[in-house]
Amino acid sequence: MRRIMYIIIVASLFAVGCTKDNFIDTGVSNGRHEGKSLLEYMEAHPYDWSFTVEMVRHAGEEMVRLFEGKDEAHLEITFFGLANHSIRRYLLTNNIKSVSDLDPAWCRSVLLKHVVDGKIYRRDIPEGKPGDYGTRGSGGKSQKNLAGEDVWTYVFVEEKEGVVDNAPRSIYVNFLKSGKGNFRVASGDIEPDNCVVHALEYKFTLGDE
Repeated sequence: MRRIMYIIIVASLFAVGCTKDNFIDTGVSNGRHEGKSLLEYMEAHPYDWSFTVEMVRHAGEEMVRLFEGKDEAHLEITFFGLANHSIRRYLLTNNIKSVSDLDPAWCRSVLLKHVVDGKIYRRDIPEGKPGDYGTRGSGGKSQKNLAGEDVWTYVFVEEKEGVVDNAPRSIYVNFLKSGKGNFRVASGDIEPDNCVVHALEYKFTLGDE
């Protein structure tokens, strides 16, 4: 009996781990978040964004105003979102205990790399194809982030045997200066009042910008 109970407990833990670690509740079923700023949206979804919120606040009042939609120079933005797993992996890899131990100026510089002016939806991003070794490929769209660096985005149509009808159309983001390659958007077109969010996949790590 004890052996059976042990197997059940282990199986339950494994199921929970597999389910939760591979699920991002970032608004796929409800893209519009009426009445919430970007910061308020993230605060309402702590499983995915609590570390990101902490990083924004740690970076200073300028970043808080930007994410609250109160920066007069950037009232509408697009955020290529680095979620909790991306930040947590960086902390663990570098033996850093918490976000508060990071340099605030560095946090600010990183966050600015993830933000571009204006709301950019999936429909605004042209189709494209990746280049060799993560370099810029063909098609897509380039824009300057608020750090003044080029970000290349493209929609990749994942056709099968030449069939494109109903094929997945994933958004990819390349922070060209970093040379780290293309990162897929896990959840796109999330829309608080002042922003469009494209949440980056789990394999993206803070510092890959």
